[in-house]
Amino acid sequence: MARPRKDQAIDIPGRAVVETIRLLEDRDPMALTMAEVAAAIGCSAPALYNHFRNRDALLRAVHDEGFRRLYETKLAVAARTAGNAVARLREGGLAYLAFAAEYPALYRLMFAPPPLPDLAGDPFAADPGMTSLTLLRGAVEAVQAEGPLPGRDPGLVAFTLWSAVHGAASLIAAGRAPAGGAAEATLRTGVVDTMMGLILGVGRPDG
Repeated sequence: MARPRKDQAIDIPGRAVVETIRLLEDRDPMALTMAEVAAAIGCSAPALYNHFRNRDALLRAVHDEGFRRLYETKLAVAARTAGNAVARLREGGLAYLAFAAEYPALYRLMFAPPPLPDLAGDPFAADPGMTSLTLLRGAVEAVQAEGPLPGRDPGLVAFTLWSAVHGAASLIAAGRAPAGGAAEATLRTGVVDTMMGLILGVGRPDG
């Protein structure tokens, strides 16, 4: 019985995504080559092209993997904080900011991709991005059920919260967070706790 070729023994699509995320840590997506990714995987370039028609298709797969990882992160938060709506919303915000800090290049590709057809469009218009936004809206609705922000559109509240944490993530990553030189972890916690304070302290029926 013939032994499988080396290329056949490698999970090329999975490894390609992982290695591309790693390679993007110190290079621009537009400078990445398929040959470079193939070398990092340990397969031939033709074998890589069997799974991704070109670099742009590979970058789209990496982009989508970023949203899948973010969704899995938020799911873990929801499971860990089951029954505590406030903790779920707070921990979800912290997890989002921690994700952006841990994977800065991947985060940029998700939200500020290069101008390529495969990366055009709103990632929240369909899966996989919509799943994460749906989880956030659900967390908002759970908090609203306990009293805060009565009558507010949960979709708009979710967008507002996302805008705050996304803006914080982007400014911190760019070194543009004017907060007296506070540590990044302190800034992340401060942003989330400020938003939670506004949610819990404003708009209650008896407030």
